[in-house]
Amino acid sequence: MDFKENLREEMLFQDIKPKEIADKTGISVNTIRNYINGHKAIPSAENAVKIAQVLGVSVEYLVLGKNAMRTSPLQKLVSDFQKLCESDKKSVLALIAEMKKHKLR
Repeated sequence: MDFKENLREEMLFQDIKPKEIADKTGISVNTIRNYINGHKAIPSAENAVKIAQVLGVSVEYLVLGKNAMRTSPLQKLVSDFQKLCESDKKSVLALIAEMKKHKLR
């Protein structure tokens, strides 16, 4: 598979829309759609890195596909956290703080 197929597959897997990637990367939604639809559009290294960071995968994974190593569970957790609304982020951070208190006892 190539970049467009890997990108499309990862977006489906994560249920993320082109607009969401565009908003988080600063790349136009039309450019993201061009990458997905394969109109001979290949992202610059900078754009590939931005997209990979939003998806929580490596650029290598987007380029090479399943044979490339996926990101760690920690990277996935960070990616999922970044997708939360601000109030949910605060709740998660409060939960972590509370868990740390109990661990220290």
